[in-house]
Amino acid sequence: MKNISWKNILPHVMATIIFIVVAVIYCKPALEGKVMQQSDMIHWQGMAQSSFQYKETHGHFPLWINSMFGGMPGYQVAMDADNPISLGYLHHLFTLFLPAPFSYFFLLCISFYFLSQVLKVDYRLGILGAIGYAYASFTPIIVSVGHVTQVLTMGYLPFLLGAIFLVFQKKYWIGAALSSIFAALLIAQNHTQVIYYFLIVAVFAGIAYYIQWIKNKEYKHILITSAILISAAVIGVLTNLVSLATTYDYSKATLRGGSQIIDTATNKTKESSGLDINYAFGWSYGQAESFSLLVPNIYGGSSERSELGADSHLAKEAVSKGISEDQAEQFAQQFPTYWGNQPFTSGPVYLGAVICFLFIFGLIYLKGPDKWWIATVCLLAIVMAWGKNFEGFNTFLFNYLPFYNKFRVPTMTLVIPQFLFPVLAVIALQKVIFNENNKAFAEQKLKIAGYVMLGLFVIVGMLYMSFTYTGEGDARITGALNQMTQGNTDVANSFYNALKQDRQSLFGADILRSLLFAGIAFGILWLFIKSKLKPAYAIVALLLISSIDVIAEGRRYLNNDTFIDAGTVDENYFKPSQASEQILKDTGYYRVYNLTQQDPFSDALTSYFHNSIGGYHPAKLSIYEDLLNYQLRKAQPNLHVLDMLNTKYVIVPGQQNQPVAQQNPGALGPCWFAGVIDFEKDALSIMKRINDFNPKDTAILDDTLKKALPFMPVPDSTAEIKLIKNDNDVITYESTSVTNQFAVFSEIYYDRGWKAYIDNKESPIFQTDYVLRGLAIPAGNHAIRFEFKPASYYNSLKLSIAGSALGWIIILGAIVQFFRKKKITTA
Repeated sequence: MKNISWKNILPHVMATIIFIVVAVIYCKPALEGKVMQQSDMIHWQGMAQSSFQYKETHGHFPLWINSMFGGMPGYQVAMDADNPISLGYLHHLFTLFLPAPFSYFFLLCISFYFLSQVLKVDYRLGILGAIGYAYASFTPIIVSVGHVTQVLTMGYLPFLLGAIFLVFQKKYWIGAALSSIFAALLIAQNHTQVIYYFLIVAVFAGIAYYIQWIKNKEYKHILITSAILISAAVIGVLTNLVSLATTYDYSKATLRGGSQIIDTATNKTKESSGLDINYAFGWSYGQAESFSLLVPNIYGGSSERSELGADSHLAKEAVSKGISEDQAEQFAQQFPTYWGNQPFTSGPVYLGAVICFLFIFGLIYLKGPDKWWIATVCLLAIVMAWGKNFEGFNTFLFNYLPFYNKFRVPTMTLVIPQFLFPVLAVIALQKVIFNENNKAFAEQKLKIAGYVMLGLFVIVGMLYMSFTYTGEGDARITGALNQMTQGNTDVANSFYNALKQDRQSLFGADILRSLLFAGIAFGILWLFIKSKLKPAYAIVALLLISSIDVIAEGRRYLNNDTFIDAGTVDENYFKPSQASEQILKDTGYYRVYNLTQQDPFSDALTSYFHNSIGGYHPAKLSIYEDLLNYQLRKAQPNLHVLDMLNTKYVIVPGQQNQPVAQQNPGALGPCWFAGVIDFEKDALSIMKRINDFNPKDTAILDDTLKKALPFMPVPDSTAEIKLIKNDNDVITYESTSVTNQFAVFSEIYYDRGWKAYIDNKESPIFQTDYVLRGLAIPAGNHAIRFEFKPASYYNSLKLSIAGSALGWIIILGAIVQFFRKKKITTA
């Protein structure tokens, strides 16, 4: 205890306590047992319910699930990775075993604080940057909708960058150990897109420092650093190889791997690798919308909630038309205020006016490589977020930047400035407050920063005056208003014009708000440089004003009203309807098509109770997506396709709009013998053929499978095949026939793990009717078994354990090295 420097430890303990207290206050209703109505988590519960039911009886999650899209790999929803020495267990240590949602905000704070200490920043400035990073509006927004993997991945970005900087600083052993740990934990959170953005950050930082080392001829340091970081990356990948390998393997069969059928309008066959660019760029940030980093409500905020109250222009206009004040407020709150060109959004990306000002000050004031690589990568991220709104550049990146075409939602790149703006801000504050001897120089740079900031507000003011405040989605609003006013266009237009006034008012109010916060931050720094404010007071003042700025804005999107009783969520989403209860009485094997949902193929709640032909998942199998686009997402869905998918029940709206179960008499069941096999030349021809065929009698195969087919079926009226048991990963059937037959199974074709055995002898599975499985079954009595044993899962599991072992060895080496140095120091 004598060797412990409590003076050095106490500030970090204080910082940790502050982070816990702020997180607890921010999410206080969770202490009372309330939960957030997180749409993505609700979807996930629907997606994963069958996996958890399976685990209750089998002791582990299935690798294949039947509850969504006719069947898909279960490891994309819930997965056991039997690695007893995984580095992933350390996650609980870095979140101090805090429950969600407190742990989310704490992780982001403590992670950024760690980075700030690696950068040798005063602990109070570290707290300022940590709160600025953790509570910027994007974080509470994604927490409120349940993007858990995304926020947890963001939580490890500063940790890993800090560990990399330790290696850069020649603290090799501790840097190696922490880089291995944080690389493993970052990847373990399983949000590949945010990890990809971190790689962009790391590459730019690396280039900046490697250039310096080359100039200084530090070749040994370059070799050691490279070896350590490559080793850490390998350990991080190996530790998480089960999830990485299975996801990569699966991605080849999804839209991210491309589809042979692309354009439903032209019916052109075209093989592609990666997402369709129009789909990928669906959520592109507007160029002017980027000013939301500084002024949040430039485009009205959220499309899912209204900022309008009784004092809004729309409510007042309603009152003037004879509507009571209470009803007028309710009327106004029906209209979300977002009017940008994204399809919809839960809210803007706001980094804080104080953080933005300090970032600009850092760009002008600082020297050295940090400001240049940070400025470059932030600018790149903002331009990438524009997506289709800066089409030439972003199309080039989409086509040529490795793996970039696997991702959608370009706006997500704004996690990079959310991360790096506070980094540069605290570096600048550290230098100006503690290391600047030339006050005149600092004053000059502060003035320039003030002028630049003022110039930005002038631009924002010009936008305020020039905007029309009309959006691409306004046709729906005007249509609704015309319907509400029973076709009275004058009244409808008066309401619409009032709504546009409200959009302008929201923008104007936030201009003043941001100008005030930025002005206060400027004033604090000015007073400090003029020696009229002590360093401690300046730091605390900036910490408070910056924290108030971002936390207050974030409370628009995550507040006490976001939390509800846990029982209410179950009642609203997970209580079976009468239709579901009726269907559940049937204990057979079948699928359900729910037409009471707005989009049956973006609905996971049906999967909570039934095996559904719909579902919710960001990466469907491409063959199934094609089937949906060509056969089921039509005004009149192809009934034969419903039959071949074993859709025994359809849930439809009743007379009172209540769900009603209807039985489909044409459902073909789990399996059948097709008497005829037709061959088509390619995927498009097969899909066209499915437009008009009877799957009960005919099976459609690709021409390329002719040679692999051992025989053609011969009619046999007595032939029979039946399902014995479907246990997710193992399915058994029995067949009997006098002649050779071709069996079709109402199971989705997936060649990356499924094997078929006839009397324990492997037999090839044929892709049939575009999405189903087929088997050539010889005459006689046979036991048929399908097994799902993906090599990507079983092979990677062994390597994952080996990677974890390597990680622990490096950690042990770092600990030994630490105590050796301590012993030498104290000797």
